[in-house]
Amino acid sequence: MDGELAMEPLTIADVTRMKALVVKYANFPLGAVDAAVIAVAERLAVREIATIDHRHFGAVKNSHGSHFTLLP
Repeated sequence: MDGELAMEPLTIADVTRMKALVVKYANFPLGAVDAAVIAVAERLAVREIATIDHRHFGAVKNSHGSHFTLLP
């Protein structure tokens, strides 16, 4: 592997944040996978997310109160 992609394990703090996101966006609904991506991105201080799911990621604010930059 050339280092461009890496698997990032979930932490207990990530799972706690995932639960908070799923509860907060329950009417949306936000699923566990999207919540996991958000929680890990927040932990790693990542502000850009490559996704085709602009509906979900575009609606969610990160823990700093701003939206992620979505890459096509």
